[in-house]
Amino acid sequence: MKTHRRRARRILSRKAAGVMGAAVACLVLGLAQAQTVEEQPATFRVHPEVTYQTMTGFGAGYYQNSLDDINAVKAEDRDQVYELLYGEKGVRLNIVRFHISWSAEPLPEGHPLRAQGLHYNWENDLHTQNVWKAIAPILKRTKPIIYAVPFTAPGRWKTNQQPNFGGSVLPEYYRHYAEYLADFVDYYRKVLHVDIGILSPQNEPDVAVYWESCRWTGTELRDFLNVLGPTFRARGLETKFMLSEGSTWDQAWIRLEPTLRDPAARVFLNIMASHSYGDDDLVDNGRALFRAASGKHGIPVWMSEMSLIGLPDDPSMWSALRIAHYMYRDIVEAHASAWIYCFSIFTSKFPGSMGVLSPAKEGELVVPKRFWTFANYSHFVRPGWTRMQIDGISFANTGFVNPERSRFVIVALNASANGRPATYDFGDWTIAAVEAYRTSKDLDLARVEAPTLRAHAFNVTLAPLSVTTLVGELRRGPTHGAAKPEPKAQP
Repeated sequence: MKTHRRRARRILSRKAAGVMGAAVACLVLGLAQAQTVEEQPATFRVHPEVTYQTMTGFGAGYYQNSLDDINAVKAEDRDQVYELLYGEKGVRLNIVRFHISWSAEPLPEGHPLRAQGLHYNWENDLHTQNVWKAIAPILKRTKPIIYAVPFTAPGRWKTNQQPNFGGSVLPEYYRHYAEYLADFVDYYRKVLHVDIGILSPQNEPDVAVYWESCRWTGTELRDFLNVLGPTFRARGLETKFMLSEGSTWDQAWIRLEPTLRDPAARVFLNIMASHSYGDDDLVDNGRALFRAASGKHGIPVWMSEMSLIGLPDDPSMWSALRIAHYMYRDIVEAHASAWIYCFSIFTSKFPGSMGVLSPAKEGELVVPKRFWTFANYSHFVRPGWTRMQIDGISFANTGFVNPERSRFVIVALNASANGRPATYDFGDWTIAAVEAYRTSKDLDLARVEAPTLRAHAFNVTLAPLSVTTLVGELRRGPTHGAAKPEPKAQP
């Protein structure tokens, strides 16, 4: 047990070190540039005609104790939790990620649900029902994309005979486990009348820790997918499959590549996914490998979990800027079409900024700065929008355009301690209007003074230590090249 705990601490340290490294690199770069930026305004060339991945959306996760985390908020404010996450004035999430319980027991003989083709007692499984109670209020507000992922298989099918401390699923039980997962999805469909659109067979298959975990190699995941796909199809389930959700882009790639190389398994692969922990200030080859594979095979990329681990929850702008930098890198460098925060809200007992919302303090709902920098993206960039090309690397810009190319969004991250003037030049595209929304130490996605607009460009000064979303209307120029071909991003 001590060995596993030491390994868990190393994993947490690795994630925390990556987060801190990203912040230092980002802030130091900004401070170094701040000395000359006033004399040399940054100029960016924007290309709405050159587009890449189509965005599927943004989301957050739920687990068996999420209901407790939400109920830690005062009763009169609990609706506000969901309103902030899914309402029109918050982050407007459209993807729900949640855990599949490992503890469901077989249904007794003669149970009424057996007549519907179900085999496991999900309705009396505590973990399953706690997750359902946490996500059910979401479905009253919106119709999200729903995807489910186990953190472990039932212990009886694993090498270590328990849900925690890693272990692996024994190959002779692949069929049993595939039926178990299919039964879960079938239960949601037949009893709860909810379609689970996406299933990932394992959360972080490279990790063995003292909480629920299970290790898989890339070849094992490939072999299991070749069992899982036919099992689902035999039950009439059209659920899409995602791999591999490694803890970093490099680790995810190692466990994804065998499936990409196997035509039989690749037929069942609908989404390539990674978590975004690790050393974000360093070059991560995994992002580039995911991007290239997406272009080659036409399979979209998701970033399916990220948070700040290893330090107490930090609701400040410092952490918010780090989150924004991860979002920029994952969307631009890996071509991620979805970006999902670890949890919607999470307990203060675990070290880290694990939720989009901070843990409640004495019942008071805490809305951290990272919530608002997340909203700088998710509130404005809607499903179906595509990422557009922006030339220039003075600081982080992520641009998007709607399907009609009549509206655009640019999210600009200024990690410098100084204001930074910038010009965005759209070539022969005409800009009809532009607005600016800022998150900073003193502002929460607040509308601020509009940029200075010219026919084909606008000038703006980005506030120190801020994330600014620039939203505008476009008119086509007389000539434009065709958009760059891209893989489908909708699951």
